[in-house]
Amino acid sequence: FEGETLSPQLAEFFGVTEGVLVRTVNSKTPAEKAGLKAGDVVVKVNGTPVSEPREISGLARTSRRKTVSFTVVRDKKEVALDVELP
Repeated sequence: FEGETLSPQLAEFFGVTEGVLVRTVNSKTPAEKAGLKAGDVVVKVNGTPVSEPREISGLARTSRRKTVSFTVVRDKKEVALDVELP
């Protein structure tokens, strides 16, 4: 998926202090299968707070598990998504 760092104004709009805004989710990818949607804000990966897209890819790459846990904020509520890595 494509993500971008949140500006302070966008963070306030989404009701978060930091995170990565999901701009697009490619079809037939693990992120889409897990239910990630454009407009979601990824705030944690495997329990670690994230504020830049490269932090997400780094945490996913170093994860020793086949499933990466994403905490996203959608409609100002936290939602847990499990992304199965190929």
